[in-house]
Amino acid sequence: MSSNQREINYQFLTSSKNFLYDAREDGKTHTPFHYELLLFRAIQNGDRKGVEDSLTLYQNSGLIIGHMSDNPLREIHYWAVSTIAVAIHYAILGGLDESEAYQLSDEYIQEIDSLKTMEECIHYLCEKAMELVTKVKENTIPQCASPLINQCVHLIHIHLHSRLKIEDLAQSLHVSRDHLSAAFKKDRKISLHRYILDQKLQEAKHMLSHGMSINETSYTLCFCNESHFIQLFKKKYGMTPGEYVAGCSRC
Repeated sequence: MSSNQREINYQFLTSSKNFLYDAREDGKTHTPFHYELLLFRAIQNGDRKGVEDSLTLYQNSGLIIGHMSDNPLREIHYWAVSTIAVAIHYAILGGLDESEAYQLSDEYIQEIDSLKTMEECIHYLCEKAMELVTKVKENTIPQCASPLINQCVHLIHIHLHSRLKIEDLAQSLHVSRDHLSAAFKKDRKISLHRYILDQKLQEAKHMLSHGMSINETSYTLCFCNESHFIQLFKKKYGMTPGEYVAGCSRC
C-alpha cells in the first residue's frame, strides 16, 4: 500500500474542563510527542524510509487528537494545517530553501481547505509527507560555513525567474565579483555560474512536469532563447525537454 493510501485510525478527544483528570481516568491522551518527533525529524533529515516507518507507526497505533473546535470540519482543518506548519519548519531546518518551503506551505494549506473528511486529510498529509521529505533530500541547500555563501544561495533561489548576473549578486552582497566567485567555488566546489545554471535547469524540470510549455519555461527562466535552453537541458539531463515531458506523461 502506498503512503497516501494508508488507513490510519483516529479519534478526536471530547471537550472537557477537566481534561487531565478525564485523560487519567480513560487512559487516553494526545498521540505521544515522540511519535510526531520521529516523523518530523525524518523530514528534516531527508530520510524517506524514516517517514515511511513513522507512518507505519501511526498506522499501527492510530491517532488521538485534541479537541480544537465544536465544528467537526473546522477541527479537521485546524489539525491538518497545524501538522503542515510544523512539517514545513522541520523541512527548513533540514536545509530546504525558505521561499520554496513557504510556497509549499501555502499550496498545501489551500488544498486542505477543500478537503471534507478526516480520511481525505490523512491520505493527503501522508502523500505530502513523502513529497516534502523528497524535496528536502533532493533540494537541500547545504548549510555552508560562510554566511556570505548562504545569503548568495538564497538570493539565487528567490530570483531564478530573473536574468541572474554574478555582478548583480555581488553588488547585493556588498562584495566584489571576483571575491564572490572565488568564495563560492571554495565553499561549494562548483563555480557560481554552474550553480546558477543547474538551479535554473532543475526548476525547468519542475515547470515542464507541471504543464508549462518549453517556450514558456525558457522565457520565464530567462534563457537567451528556446534553442539554447533545449541544448543546455539535453547536455545536463541527456534528453531534450520534449522527451522529458513525454516521459512524465507516461508516468
